[in-house]
Amino acid sequence: MKTTIKVEKEVDIRAVLIDISPRYIGDTDDDDMPTDFPLLNENKTAWAASVNIDTGEIANWPIGEKREMHVKVCDAGLYKLVDSYGNVIAEKYGYVPDIVPNDYGDYVVLSIDENGIITNWNPSAGVDDFFDA
Repeated sequence: MKTTIKVEKEVDIRAVLIDISPRYIGDTDDDDMPTDFPLLNENKTAWAASVNIDTGEIANWPIGEKREMHVKVCDAGLYKLVDSYGNVIAEKYGYVPDIVPNDYGDYVVLSIDENGIITNWNPSAGVDDFFDA
């Protein structure tokens, strides 16, 4: 007989992968994100970043680019926890998880300094909501 069991194990989570599609990407004052925002995809329809879970540093952020993000993601973001080997440990679709600075789980809110560090990052926020049933 085959069955599935839950196994507890300790893992070293290194990064949170954030993949969101802001509602309004454009270059007017009414848009949530300008088209020149770093790490937007080629089609200017989605923003993806790998964030060091301990430091809040965004991988491949262009040095010198200081930005603010306050983006409604319509409960449609994809967030992944990645270990030190690059394996996806858990993923969450929908509401913004606690580890990512947010407003009410509906908005991603990031203050990014010129070195690509999210200054409002709070690693003690935890990742329990990735594992809630």
